[in-house]
Amino acid sequence: MKRLQGLADIREHPLVRGLILPALSGWQTTGIDQEMPRLQPVIRSMMTALVSSLLEAPTDPQAVRPTRIAAIKKFIRKNYRNQALAVDEVAAHAFLSRRALYYLFEDEELQVNGYIRALRTLEALDLLTDPSPWRGTPTDIAYASGFTSLQAMRRAVRDSTGLSLRDVHENPEVVRIPAAALRRLIAP
Repeated sequence: MKRLQGLADIREHPLVRGLILPALSGWQTTGIDQEMPRLQPVIRSMMTALVSSLLEAPTDPQAVRPTRIAAIKKFIRKNYRNQALAVDEVAAHAFLSRRALYYLFEDEELQVNGYIRALRTLEALDLLTDPSPWRGTPTDIAYASGFTSLQAMRRAVRDSTGLSLRDVHENPEVVRIPAAALRRLIAP
C-alpha cells in the first residue's frame, strides 16, 4: 500500500491500468486523461480498500475517505429529486451515523444537506430558465426539483442567486453565472 501511495501517477499501477481505468472510461463522457487529476485520490482509496479487503487487514479510514465521499455524492445525485431525501436517509444508505457523515464531509465545500440543496436549486434554475414551451408552474418545478414546497425553492433560489423567481423568469440570462458557480460546487 505504501508503494501505491508513493506513485506520482496512479495510472502506472498495473491494476489501475488493466482494471480500473477501462471501467472508468466506460462511464466518462470526456477523456479519462482529462478526469485523472480529479479521480486519482478516489482511485487510490478504492485500491486501498480493495487490497485491504483481499488481505483482510484493517485500513486507515482516511485512506478510503475519497471513495466513501464519491459513493455518497453519487447516491445523492441519483436521488436528490426525491422529496424525502434528507441527511438521515443518506446516513442510513452509507451505514453511518449522522455525526459520522458530517465528520466525513467536514473538509468538503458543502455538507450533505448543502449538497442536496445545491443540486435541487440547480435543477430548479435549469427548469425555470428552460426555453421550451412547456415549463410547468413554479410549484410543479419545485416538486420536480425535489423541494417539499414552493417556499423552499424560493428561499434556495434567493440564497444561491440573490434573485426572486420573478427575476429569474423575466431575465434568464442573469442566472448563468450563479448556476455555473453551483455546477462547480457540485462537480463529482
